[in-house]
Amino acid sequence: MKKLALILLPLLAACGGTDAREATLPGVSLLENFSMSEADRLGSRWRLDADKGRLDEKKGVITFTSPRIRFYDAGKVSSEVTSRAGSLKMTEKSAVLSDEVVVTAVRDGMKLATTKLYYSSARAKIWTEEPVTIYKGRTVIKGRGFTANPDLSEIEIQRQETRLAGE
Repeated sequence: MKKLALILLPLLAACGGTDAREATLPGVSLLENFSMSEADRLGSRWRLDADKGRLDEKKGVITFTSPRIRFYDAGKVSSEVTSRAGSLKMTEKSAVLSDEVVVTAVRDGMKLATTKLYYSSARAKIWTEEPVTIYKGRTVIKGRGFTANPDLSEIEIQRQETRLAGE
């Protein structure tokens, strides 16, 4: 029986996938259903929730899947950003979100969609150089590149084109 266990153990370990091997790397931690946030004297500035993540302590980077970031103003959610993937540089508190990125402003329901989004906590801005589409009521605005406050209260769109939905 001991011989069978010794033979099966390496085979089972080989089937464990990259997650099992990554967990044994020094300075790498795997995360599931995790949250992190940044706060100042006024309360939370933002909160990140994600299904899975990988923390590389040496690089100071967390990569994650299915992130949801909520931005706060005076203790209330002002906007929410979702995507399929992303990463966060912990020392800079800057993030990159990619693949089906959607920003929703709580105040007026405005939605912004793009393929890649950058966030800088120091600048308190979100931006991209990629194509972007903004939806507000029947109005659809398209452009390539933008910079905005996370709550979409101030937006500067490069190469803009505006139309009414259905036209």
